[in-house]
Amino acid sequence: MNELENQLNYPLGDAMPEPGRTMEVAPGVRWIRMSLPFALNHINLWLLRDEIDGRQGWSVVDCCIARDESRAQWEQVFANELDGLPILRVIVTHMHPDHIGLADWLCQRWNVRLWISATDYHMARLGALGPSAFGGEAAADYFASHGLNDPASVEQIKARTRYFPSLVPSVPRQYRRMSDGDVLTIGGRSWRCISGYGHAPEHIA
Repeated sequence: MNELENQLNYPLGDAMPEPGRTMEVAPGVRWIRMSLPFALNHINLWLLRDEIDGRQGWSVVDCCIARDESRAQWEQVFANELDGLPILRVIVTHMHPDHIGLADWLCQRWNVRLWISATDYHMARLGALGPSAFGGEAAADYFASHGLNDPASVEQIKARTRYFPSLVPSVPRQYRRMSDGDVLTIGGRSWRCISGYGHAPEHIA
C-alpha cells in the first residue's frame, strides 16, 4: 500500500453487498457489486430511487458484462431488492463492456430507454456490430505504436478479434442522449452530467 492509500477513509469499512443483493449507502441510493471474470474482479453498479411521469421505481446506473452469472445476479436483485417497484430507465456512464454489456437485456427486460452519451453509444454499437470489434491487428499496432514492446502481450491483443461483442452482444437501437452540463432529475434530486475524455470517448460522471 502506498502513502496516499493510507490516507483513504472508507465510511463503510469492509462492508459490501453480497452477490445479488444491495446495500443502501444513502437514502434512495443502493450499491450493487457484481463479479467479473478478469481484473478488476468486480464492478460497482447502482440503483437510484426514482419517479418518472408519476411512476415510482428505480434508475439503474451501469449494467455489468453480458453473461449468465450476471443475469442471474440481476434477477436476484429484481426479486429481492426493488421493493416491488419497476426499473424505469438504464443509465450507462460509458461504453466499456462491464458498464454497457447488459444494457440491451435490461432495457428489453423492463421496456425502458437507455441513457448514455452520443459518442459512447455509437462506439458501443460499432464494437458490438463491427467485424474487428476494437481488437485484432489494428489494436495490436496501436498499442505497439504507443510503446508496448512485449511480443507476448502484442500477440495476445492481436488474438482478441471478437472480445468486445463477446461481452456486449447487442446495444439498444434507441437511446436518450446525455451531454455535458445536462441536469437529470432522479428521485427529486438534481444530478449534473460532467463529461470526461480519456478513460472512454465521452464518459459521463
